[in-house]
Amino acid sequence: MRFIRGLPVALATAALAAEAAPSPELLDLAARVHYGYYHAEPRTIEAAITALDRLGDSPEVFYYRDFAALRRAQLGAADRSVSARLGSCAQRNVPTGLDKRFAAEAWVLVAACAHVAGDDGRRERALVLARERDDDNPRIALVEAWAMMREAGTDPAQRDAVAAKLEAVAEAFDAWTPSIDDPDWGHAESLTTLAGFALERGQVRTARDLIERALLLVPDYRVALDLRGEMQNARAGGRSL
Repeated sequence: MRFIRGLPVALATAALAAEAAPSPELLDLAARVHYGYYHAEPRTIEAAITALDRLGDSPEVFYYRDFAALRRAQLGAADRSVSARLGSCAQRNVPTGLDKRFAAEAWVLVAACAHVAGDDGRRERALVLARERDDDNPRIALVEAWAMMREAGTDPAQRDAVAAKLEAVAEAFDAWTPSIDDPDWGHAESLTTLAGFALERGQVRTARDLIERALLLVPDYRVALDLRGEMQNARAGGRSL
């Protein structure tokens, strides 16, 4: 497993040259970040961030700190410390001279942080840089869908466009082999969000199938489980969705 981090060129180049695998401790903390996000447990992510702070300043640690800050911020109600970390991720500059697919992963993370931080200009610049390096990365299109969703509001035509974008994202994830194994993010989220759009249209069977696909990828994904519960409760109550 190889990782790209938005650090000074000397550090990143040295890390790539060493081809060192992340330590078991680092991988365990990454798993905690995943668990905390998908189970909607912000304290789990906060504990992982605290532990990451004790692991030094290697490229791998920096990347996971940024990723943890993104996931914590996505759960909402973040304090100033998390907001500052998110801002640092959004402003991260990815070193030049790296493998293009790995560099694309790093720029997508920058774009995702910038989006959550509300820095649309930085998000768009980072997405351009990601596409220049790996146009096939579906996480690029996912962040673009997030931006479309924010702009769409309740406009039916624009929401249809977002749903079409998410359908393309989900298909791209199905056909894609990621360049890094961990952190793996975006596929379950795209399926679950698309399921929400299907429910808006009254497409209950489609929504159910999308939710189940998301749960196959991430069992106990809280957002998907809540959406499935909403769908089941509505059907039991005789309401149309």
